[in-house]
Amino acid sequence: MTELETISPTLRALGLCSFVVSTLIGVPQCVKIIRRKSARGVSFWTLALGNVGGFLYVLNMYVLHYDQIVLVGERGSAEGWFAAQSSLLFLWVELANTLSMLAVTPVAYAYVDDTEHAFVWSMGPVSMDWSMKKAIRMGAWAQAAVVAGAWMPAMFALRRAGECAPVAWYGNAMGIVVAMITCFKFMPQLLRSMKNKGSGSLSYVTYGADVCAGMVALLQKLFVTKERVSTWVPPLVLHSMEAYVLGMNYFYDRAKMSEVRERRERDSEAGGEYGSDDERVQSERLIARANRSGESGDPASPRAASPPIGTSEKKSWSQILDVFL
Repeated sequence: MTELETISPTLRALGLCSFVVSTLIGVPQCVKIIRRKSARGVSFWTLALGNVGGFLYVLNMYVLHYDQIVLVGERGSAEGWFAAQSSLLFLWVELANTLSMLAVTPVAYAYVDDTEHAFVWSMGPVSMDWSMKKAIRMGAWAQAAVVAGAWMPAMFALRRAGECAPVAWYGNAMGIVVAMITCFKFMPQLLRSMKNKGSGSLSYVTYGADVCAGMVALLQKLFVTKERVSTWVPPLVLHSMEAYVLGMNYFYDRAKMSEVRERRERDSEAGGEYGSDDERVQSERLIARANRSGESGDPASPRAASPPIGTSEKKSWSQILDVFL
């Protein structure tokens, strides 16, 4: 691509929306982990592959759009520079998406259970027996090494050549590597979700929005900017896998919620108490608090034995939010 593209105002607005969504895409995932105070259900292998694949995908687009990047840099005025950014729209969208999802790893690390023997590997004189958090830290160093090792040769070659053509094969090769990564990226998450039998702390909003935004971007690449195959095959594979994992998690989560409702109904019919242990504990705390403050002199009275108005409904909505965020 050796020329700047002319993008209509409609497509430019759509691209801006895609950039905003990509920038915020990791926020719901971080919020869900923090709300649940747990990273259960989130695969760190998938996060690691996503980090590496994301930065390599940005490299793929950077190399193939290098001539346009040079033309943008030659714009004399700030107005011309900003106007030319529409030609690099997808590069900025992918970079924002990658950085936003990168932020999920340290948040998940903070709330993961530091189990022993999480990563055990041995070959000859070399043996590793790492706890969960140590494995994540070492994995982060490995990701940084892979990304730096891929970017540095490309940056040097582009700087020397001054154009995309001599280095285009490298960009296409990175696209093939990214396609291979995305084919396996969600396999660890699939296995984790199957083992967990539900989403756990995996965010529906994050990956659901990623599927929707990714499909819109895919259609744009196919019919508007007519991108190379290596730039639109990876997201096609990725978003198909995401949709499959979300569908499977939804099936498990709906089944769990139905079981919880049935158990509550049975408990209510049997003794008029709350179905879950959490609700019973909350009720006991409210009763004790009322007794200490003198609001009720008889713990057995209906007022003391029932939660404040709206507590049950608020708790139910909070539980639904914790599941489907």
